[in-house]
Amino acid sequence: MCVNVHASLEMVSESMRDLFKYSQFKTNPIILLSLQLVQAVKDLKFDTCSVDTTPVLNIIDQLESAVLNIILNRHIVTSVHHTPSRSSTLGRWKQNNSTDSYLRHSGTSNSVSQTLQRRHSTHQTHPDSNDQSTEKVMEIDKLLISRADGVEVAFERAKAWSTYSKDVIAYVRARIQLEQDHARKVHTLVDASRRDINKPFMPLREIFENSFDTEVEMVTHTKETTEHLRARAVEALDTRRKEHDTVRNALKVEWTKAMKALHDTEEAYEKSKIALRMREEAVKKARESCLRTESSPPEREASRRRRDLEKKNRVVEEALIKKEEAERQMMTITAELRKKRRDIDKTKHATALKVEKENEEEEDDDDENEKSSSHPDDY
Repeated sequence: MCVNVHASLEMVSESMRDLFKYSQFKTNPIILLSLQLVQAVKDLKFDTCSVDTTPVLNIIDQLESAVLNIILNRHIVTSVHHTPSRSSTLGRWKQNNSTDSYLRHSGTSNSVSQTLQRRHSTHQTHPDSNDQSTEKVMEIDKLLISRADGVEVAFERAKAWSTYSKDVIAYVRARIQLEQDHARKVHTLVDASRRDINKPFMPLREIFENSFDTEVEMVTHTKETTEHLRARAVEALDTRRKEHDTVRNALKVEWTKAMKALHDTEEAYEKSKIALRMREEAVKKARESCLRTESSPPEREASRRRRDLEKKNRVVEEALIKKEEAERQMMTITAELRKKRRDIDKTKHATALKVEKENEEEEDDDDENEKSSSHPDDY
């Protein structure tokens, strides 16, 4: 038991010594947590069947949070591309580690900074590599999403690739057909000429035979090459183009429906505003008419005047009821319009990302087709 306790304390002490080499971390919260960590390790019961390390790990998490808060407050953290489920576990990242970034910017050697890696955690996560191409794609996505016409630009780019692919396919197919027609004509010419050259007393027969063999070899090579190009490049590109058009059209239909729903809601909102203004004007006119009747001279009969007032009061009440209905309708449509705008923002984000993903796949397919169609002799 003593051996285990001393070994654990030695590991903790080594880690804390490495941390306190830097004056930035010699703060009261970190010192207090380090003392608590030492005491928690001393309190571990190694003589039992199972050792409860929960208090130790909790203190380590708090210590990591304190260290990261110091780094973040000094604005020295470069970037953390992968966010774990809890902020206290950020120090467990081996790559893109915040402490390592801080030490690198402080001019400390990598060999020393590596000692600040957490030694006691069994949780090891390996984030994916974030190369320049991924950063460029993310910048394009952000640019498209920030533009009001970002989705339309993405669709135009996707359509341009489809048109470009269609033109390239048409050209390559026509060129392949020309090569195959030429090869067939050459083969026919070789067969006819070979019969003529095999007649007796023909000079330079061996030279012509070698030439014919070369032509036949060229025809065979042309056929293999064109078939390779047709299968590996043309047909593959045409299939990918059709899939691309299917996805693009489906996304465009979805986007068009979402935009139409938004425009319909906006039109309904404008109509409800006009209706509400009309109801307010009707209430205003009804009240003015009622006031005129009340302020009219008393020459008229009292019963008739009372009937007129009751009638105009009913008109005012009906106008108020209609106004309240218009206000309720206005509130309902306003809430629906807000929801539609939130939905269109989400749809815009998702659609732009999907279209750009298709465009990225097309670029990858272009590179793959270029590789597969080059140097056909290797296949």
